[in-house]
Amino acid sequence: MNMEKNAGQVRQIAISSIRVAERIRKENGSLDELAQDIQKHGLLNPITVMEQADGGYVLIAGLRRMKAMEQLNAAEIRATVMSPMEADEMLMLEIAENEQRKEFTVSEKLAFAERIRLVEEEKGKQRQLRKPANDQRNFVVGNCPPQTDGQIEAGKVREIVAKKAGFGSDRQMRRAKEVAEKRPDLMDKVDKGEQSISGAYRNMQQEEKLKAADTQSFIEEEPVDIPDYEVYKPAQQEAPGNVRTVKGADHEHLLENPIYRRLYESYNDAVQQINLVRGDMRTRCEGYERRIRGYRENIQSLQKEIERLKEALHAGA
Repeated sequence: MNMEKNAGQVRQIAISSIRVAERIRKENGSLDELAQDIQKHGLLNPITVMEQADGGYVLIAGLRRMKAMEQLNAAEIRATVMSPMEADEMLMLEIAENEQRKEFTVSEKLAFAERIRLVEEEKGKQRQLRKPANDQRNFVVGNCPPQTDGQIEAGKVREIVAKKAGFGSDRQMRRAKEVAEKRPDLMDKVDKGEQSISGAYRNMQQEEKLKAADTQSFIEEEPVDIPDYEVYKPAQQEAPGNVRTVKGADHEHLLENPIYRRLYESYNDAVQQINLVRGDMRTRCEGYERRIRGYRENIQSLQKEIERLKEALHAGA
């Protein structure tokens, strides 16, 4: 298929062949009025799609129009079919025009980033198709295995997408995406300027750690045995030989050596610290065990209440 030759043409295409980026799937509001207008006057403004080398299309613009056509049970839709380069130019123009009116929110940047990613991936596929079969530019650096063309291309795409969408780096874009997917409430604060991307991401990570720790404490049911370490008492050890030699000296004679004395004091300090930590751990474990017993008692009480209500229902029936 000669995509360059067919690019920019308006034609009827199957709606089922159009791929919509997941990140730009959102609430489209009521489509009834738009659908009625299309039914009465026809689709005056075609949607815009990008043709893919391996078949099918990617939606670039016109999601609501396409959804309205689906609501009318249409199998096909009029679309302006673009090449990846044309789609790229259109998106960059759309971003530039929107930026002149207002600053993008992070959510809007992510929506554009998804469309840009699909375009860049398609451009990469076409570059691979045009690359000579004997291209051997991949090589080993140090002891690291060579990267595949796919890995190199994916890294390039991520950086290009982040830059075009207005993110400082690929890492910042990935963090924003993770916050948007896992914590829409935090993303709302980022969009309003109440939090930075890094701040929201850090808060999300901390909350996940606390939640994981709390869950772990809840499921721990068996008592934990935490023994104390005994302080080493070399003075009680019998000297192996001549106490006036380094090899055979007992503890009291070795304490005269400042290096040995400092090591012994450091050792005792370390033992005291570890026993303090273990004591704290034992106290926490005992507290967790009491909480678990309380949870079990609550569960038993609720189960009894459920049985009582069941019996009352049967009696009423």
